[in-house]
Amino acid sequence: MSKHRHYFTDESLNLNQANSYNLLLQINANSFNYAITFNKLLLSWVEDYPLDELKDLQALQDILTANYKQVIIGLASTGFTLLPNNLFDKDYVADIARLLDVQDNENVHFQPVDNDNIIIYKVNQNLTANLSVFNNPAVNYKAKGWITAIANSEPADTNLYVNIADGTVEFLNFSNTNLRFYNTFTYKNHEELAYYSAFVAKELNLDAQNITIIMSGDVNQADKCVTYLAEFFNEVKLNTIELLELPQKVDPHKILTLAALSLCASSEEN
Repeated sequence: MSKHRHYFTDESLNLNQANSYNLLLQINANSFNYAITFNKLLLSWVEDYPLDELKDLQALQDILTANYKQVIIGLASTGFTLLPNNLFDKDYVADIARLLDVQDNENVHFQPVDNDNIIIYKVNQNLTANLSVFNNPAVNYKAKGWITAIANSEPADTNLYVNIADGTVEFLNFSNTNLRFYNTFTYKNHEELAYYSAFVAKELNLDAQNITIIMSGDVNQADKCVTYLAEFFNEVKLNTIELLELPQKVDPHKILTLAALSLCASSEEN
């Protein structure tokens, strides 16, 4: 039985009008999330559907096969590397991919992650096996939209952006509003989260007493991971960037990475 979380559906949602809607689809290692939007209005948001639903459309067949204006997909990766634009040559992607230890069941993708950097990432073929059900989807690295959203918010150098989902934490930092650092780690508890946060701060030569940690994803202000981090860093707060028109019941920080896929509508991906 599915354990998906059905957060919200607007009563105005009408799939007969899907050609004016966008479908945002975030495909994780073992599950997927989706949102349906009309311009900037959120019409539906559901999380944690099993990947089997993408392989054998049943409960969501009408939702996933509707004739959308655009389908924008974010793919979880099993490894990645960032490369400056001026060092990137697509003819040598295979050589660069050797650094990622690509397995037989993985494919390599690449795309600009900002104006200065290319992200080269590998994806388990299970995540992409059934994307043919969508008509010309825009396929992106999962965090591409999130990185873009933070970059557009004029981030301070002392802000450390943290996103939590599926037992993984992503860290993002900018210098003079340019991408300085992005990495991911798997973690098990609040102590490991604090360890990786301190590790990243040290790598960036940032004083913990000057850092503001801004969190998004599967987290709440009262969670142990937030209160524990607050013991070590200057300030810990939730991300308030709101990219879509949201109902009061939907917290912007929880839907941020999914909503941010809307910023990838015109991304080029190979």
